[in-house]
Amino acid sequence: MKFNENTFAWLLISIILLNYVDAFLTLSWVSTGFAVETNPIMNGWLDLGAIPFLCVKLLFVIVAAYLLWMFRKNKLAHILVFGVFLLYLCVFFIHCDIAYKIFVNSC
Repeated sequence: MKFNENTFAWLLISIILLNYVDAFLTLSWVSTGFAVETNPIMNGWLDLGAIPFLCVKLLFVIVAAYLLWMFRKNKLAHILVFGVFLLYLCVFFIHCDIAYKIFVNSC
């Protein structure tokens, strides 16, 4: 599987945007008690507060996206970018499910 440069860039931008959505919705759900952070590493950062959590989460994905972009000629980078995109898409749908349960149950 090999994407053209535009598709590769679109996937990276999508990953970064989905990570932002994940970060802020995670903070919202955790602070209101509707969910818990399931990633033990990020949960440790979350225990330190919202700012450290956001800085680490957002910076990690931006650096990873930059590295993937730098190695975009490598087939492994294409496999990884697609896999990470699918992973974040699944996380996004989990957030949608949480939101649905919150809003349907509150009506």
